[in-house]
Amino acid sequence: GKGLKGLHYKHYLEGGFVPLQKLYFQKYGEEGFLVYGKKPVFFWSKEGTYRFHLGTAVLRIFEMRKGHGDRLCNLLPGDCTSVLDCTFGQGRDSVILSWYLRKRGEVISLERSRPLYEVGKEGLAALSRQDGEMTEALRRIQLLHADFRGFLETAAPNSFDVIYFDPMFRYPVKRKENSMEGFRSAAVYDPLTEDVLQFAMRAARKKVIVKERPFSALFRTGLFTEIHGKRGQTTAYGVIKL
Repeated sequence: GKGLKGLHYKHYLEGGFVPLQKLYFQKYGEEGFLVYGKKPVFFWSKEGTYRFHLGTAVLRIFEMRKGHGDRLCNLLPGDCTSVLDCTFGQGRDSVILSWYLRKRGEVISLERSRPLYEVGKEGLAALSRQDGEMTEALRRIQLLHADFRGFLETAAPNSFDVIYFDPMFRYPVKRKENSMEGFRSAAVYDPLTEDVLQFAMRAARKKVIVKERPFSALFRTGLFTEIHGKRGQTTAYGVIKL
């Protein structure tokens, strides 16, 4: 029941649960709460709420089904069987990668933010689409509560075909009023540094891919083999071929 749902999380989330209108609130940070109840868990803060949803992933997959390429999936090696997504966030890239790889490959995703991990974990397990392939893609993703630096420092060499980063921009490319603020207040802004890329290069077999601003200083480190971006695009993909 609802009480058991609250107790299920109590042993590894700090603090207690307060039943209010048959919901359970788990405090996170100064002004945010994970909210458990009838609906899948969501995050509430004074900036807004964040719930798991597929958003633009649906459109990108629709375009691929029509035969159009996807900027990210086009960069995967043809024989790719495993991707580590170091920055799960809203989960859209993980879902697209899982859908694209089908059953021939696996996607393991990392998320350091406890609220985003909790919302994402329940979303991947609970969200059902009429589209069976999409639902299967959600279920195949293995989401871990971990930070990418610690994970990559201890990862065995050549563990994944591709390692992917899409670090959060502290200053968003296009701020949509109120639509992203709940998510942004739950996110973690870990910087992607050259030493983290070196750990990734050790743990990857074929490629490390980074989504960043076209003018990112990371792309000037000398590590990247290719930069994929076009005039007018607000983001670019840097590729390190191994």
